[in-house]
Amino acid sequence: MNAKAILTLLFFLSIRALGQDLGQPQMAQCKFSDGKKITVTYSPEHRSYRLFTDEPLITAAGVTVPAGDYTVVRGWERHGHFLILQKATGAGESSQLPRIPMSAATLTAPQKKDAVSFVSISGSCTMQVASEQSKTLLSLEFTEKNRDLPVIR
Repeated sequence: MNAKAILTLLFFLSIRALGQDLGQPQMAQCKFSDGKKITVTYSPEHRSYRLFTDEPLITAAGVTVPAGDYTVVRGWERHGHFLILQKATGAGESSQLPRIPMSAATLTAPQKKDAVSFVSISGSCTMQVASEQSKTLLSLEFTEKNRDLPVIR
C-alpha cells in the first residue's frame, strides 16, 4: 500500500472516531464524604441533562430533592436562571420539583463547548454549568439532607 492510501485511510478512520466521540454523553459526578453521590449525564449537542442522586439532597435555595433519577430543564427569565427537575413516576406521568434558582457569574470568554462539573467543598457539592453560547457560568449548591442535624446518643 502506498503512503497516500495509508494517509487517506487514517484520515477517514480519525473522522469516524471523532464523530463517535461527539455523540457520546458526558458525565460529571460529586461524592460526599460518606460515599453517596450526585451524577449528571449530559449530551451537549442535544442540550439534554439527567441528574441522579442516591440520597435526598437540599439545594442552596432550600428545595428538597428526593433520591432518584431526574430530567433537568435549564431555564431563564427576567429574574435569573433556574433549573427544573422532573422525575418519572410511572405510567407516563412525572412529578416536578419547584424551580430552583441558580447563581450566575460572568466568564471572560465563552466556553469551547457545553460542560457540567462539580466542585466539592466542606460537605457540599456545587454543580457548575457552562454554555458555549454565552459567557455565563451557572452554579447550584447541593448538601446532604439532615447533614447539620445533631446525632442523639
